[in-house]
Amino acid sequence: MSHARELERHEIEHLAAEIWDLDERGSALVEELRLGSRVDRPEQVLAQMRADGLLELVGDRIRLSESGRRLAERQVRRHRLAELLLQSVLEVPNGHAADRTACVMEHILSPTVTESVCAFLGHPKYCPHGKPIPQGPCCRSFSDTVLPLVQPLTGLPVGRSARIVHVVPRHAERMVRLSTLGVVPGATLRLQQLQPAVVVHLGETVLALDREMAAEIYVKSLD
Repeated sequence: MSHARELERHEIEHLAAEIWDLDERGSALVEELRLGSRVDRPEQVLAQMRADGLLELVGDRIRLSESGRRLAERQVRRHRLAELLLQSVLEVPNGHAADRTACVMEHILSPTVTESVCAFLGHPKYCPHGKPIPQGPCCRSFSDTVLPLVQPLTGLPVGRSARIVHVVPRHAERMVRLSTLGVVPGATLRLQQLQPAVVVHLGETVLALDREMAAEIYVKSLD
């Protein structure tokens, strides 16, 4: 494949992922894509995708076709898994650097490697920003008997110590509350009990959390 053709493929893949992201937010508009896209020439790439049958325009909205959704879903899955791998396991401290690297990785990860990364991470449902990670074949055949490397606090065996790798609260106020309690990425804790409340030792502090909140705290076991 020539360099020009490969660049065109990457631009199409990237724009498809951006459309998916906009659609998740309920605003897959042509103008919003044009203003916010990282692709150098989004109008031309959009026209090419339309010619290839990957999308259609309905007024000022973009609607991905079935093949376009498959392409976008694949890219989004790869990007968010790569970002989670970089930040939670490799502990890349800079979120922008992790995102830029994930943008490269999403184009080169093969299906086999993607499934391996997903299994390694424990088939995560959310990226570090709380966005859903599209499931793959490995997620649908996942056995709960396999202990993932990164998992919700509620999945940690009682008595284990772990490091917090990321927190994905469903409500913004929870992030503030957890932060004030010291529940932040990098902090270590030990799980004391799961019922009736989730109780952890965080440094010299003992915290009691409800299960819903505890399920939003992702940890990596230190034992």
